[in-house]
Amino acid sequence: MMQTKTHVLSVLFLVLALFQAAPTLADDDRIQREIEAKIAQSSELRGVNIAVRVEQRLVVLTGRVRLYEQKLVSERIAWTTPGVFEVDNELWVVPIRALTDAAIDRRIREIIKADERFTAARLSVRVSDGEVYLEGRFTEFRHPSILKRKVAEIEGVVGIKIRATFLS
Repeated sequence: MMQTKTHVLSVLFLVLALFQAAPTLADDDRIQREIEAKIAQSSELRGVNIAVRVEQRLVVLTGRVRLYEQKLVSERIAWTTPGVFEVDNELWVVPIRALTDAAIDRRIREIIKADERFTAARLSVRVSDGEVYLEGRFTEFRHPSILKRKVAEIEGVVGIKIRATFLS
């Protein structure tokens, strides 16, 4: 009898916990409104049309942006919104005046040359159809992120992959 009572209470607590943890439609609506408001307020995203969908705390961003940086900013806004569990960034980068791969490569090399943090990394650079591939040995953990943000500002960059190792 006592064992049955314990089992019933355990099941009851489990069911209550599941209902309490399950996101509600109101949570999804709040998350969506908050992300849309932050996107509308962002100076980097002015004039960009981004659709935000939220279901069970999963955020899906769709639309087109001009710069890869705008894709990163949108994703960061979504991830930093309280209650978000996952972000699926389906934004397409569609430059207005895309640079050629060679021009993107030159701009990246200028960025690297102008910053000692990056020249010390001995970076290799490859650009193919607007996708940028960087590889290097950095002295600090944050340096690849800093480089990624600078490269993301170049019109024509549609993606960035960095293979980073760190000097100990």
